[in-house]
Amino acid sequence: MYTENPEDYLQHRGMLIKPIENTFTDKPLEMEHEKKLHDMKIEDIKMEADIEEKRWKSCCFQLEPESSLFFGKMAISVMVIGLCGYQLITLKDCNYQSLYSSLLSSVITFWLSKK
Repeated sequence: MYTENPEDYLQHRGMLIKPIENTFTDKPLEMEHEKKLHDMKIEDIKMEADIEEKRWKSCCFQLEPESSLFFGKMAISVMVIGLCGYQLITLKDCNYQSLYSSLLSSVITFWLSKK
């Protein structure tokens, strides 16, 4: 379908929405537009406040709770893997090695089961 100008083509395809022109007066449309802008600004401020509220703050830095929990789990897992590896190498008794190998496999399963 051929159109005279690009705006008509875009509007026909649904990619451009032309504003409705008020033939009586533009005052109500301007007020409605300003009200929508004001509501959007209020929503943005609320969203930023919610994000700020979730952060852990200190005198020197700010942390996201999810990141600190992730790195805490990672540090403990690395320590457990290191302990299990050391014990599996140095222990001579096979009865105790099964304990460390099962602990090692459970930590590995914990990290691999995450999606």
